[in-house]
Amino acid sequence: MSILFVIVGHLCGRHNTTDMLSILGVHVFFVLSGYLITRLLQTEHERAGRIDLVAFYRRRCFRIFPAAFTYIIVIALLVPASRSALLYAATYTVSYHLFTTPDIFWHLWSLSVEEQFYLLWPLALLLGYRRRARIAWLAMLVAAMFRLVIALSPAHYPFPYLHYSFPGTMDSIAAGCLLAIYERQIRERWRWMAESPVIVIAVPLTAWVLGALCWGNDTSLAARSITVLWGAVPLMIALWVFLLVERQDWILNNPAASTIGVLSYSLYLWQQAFTVGHKYSPVAAVLMLGSCAVASYLLIERPMLKLGASLKSRKPLREHVGADLVAPARD
Repeated sequence: MSILFVIVGHLCGRHNTTDMLSILGVHVFFVLSGYLITRLLQTEHERAGRIDLVAFYRRRCFRIFPAAFTYIIVIALLVPASRSALLYAATYTVSYHLFTTPDIFWHLWSLSVEEQFYLLWPLALLLGYRRRARIAWLAMLVAAMFRLVIALSPAHYPFPYLHYSFPGTMDSIAAGCLLAIYERQIRERWRWMAESPVIVIAVPLTAWVLGALCWGNDTSLAARSITVLWGAVPLMIALWVFLLVERQDWILNNPAASTIGVLSYSLYLWQQAFTVGHKYSPVAAVLMLGSCAVASYLLIERPMLKLGASLKSRKPLREHVGADLVAPARD
């Protein structure tokens, strides 16, 4: 759903309604990332009593870098105008250089935010695992205060700093982290909401309306100040994600949906080249995007994931030797 929101929003052009659709798509992605990464790290901590940072960063490298750098290199070779932002794209700092980044690399701001999250959150869990909920709530508060300071600053900082920098948007990821941290309590108290289709539909619609109020490009002081309320939007998205997971509706659990989910990362990487700017008809854009995404997944993503998994499964020689000494061989 996240990637479909982004693609449809971009294909429909720049209108308040469709812009908010693509914006919500990105923030669903942020919430999911915070939720899934936190669940994985919590499971590891519960099983092993610790978090292996080296293994985490290795997994993220094999998952994120190969496909992303393939896109960056191909675009740099084929689109000379993109090369001015090559350094920002390669170092995941596009979120701080939006005004000097060409459109074809502009969407990498979200990957910049993700990489900064991947760098900081596991370290925070390693150092303060028992206080992880407080850390996530603090991130929510800091993001809101950052947006308020930027909005009220007499320097009139450009609008993108409010929502596209890591400090301004980290509450969306933090909302996903909180969902993973409190999932058991939420299931005990709020699972009944999943039984009502009306609630399941009302939650994202409310998030959409609130998001539109908090995201406007209006430069007035009142309009900029209301961005402090944006943090409620990812919290509602997190609730929606929880309800959808609990319901397990067929529409999100069928082969077509699963295939789109598998391709979602490659689809997101390549959609900017075909959906922004209306260079192609919607049908042509979708066909070319789908072809590039499938090729990226089959030729880059899947082989790299297999390689990363094979490295993970290899144990040091001394572990194998020790196991042979203390246990008989098994079929």
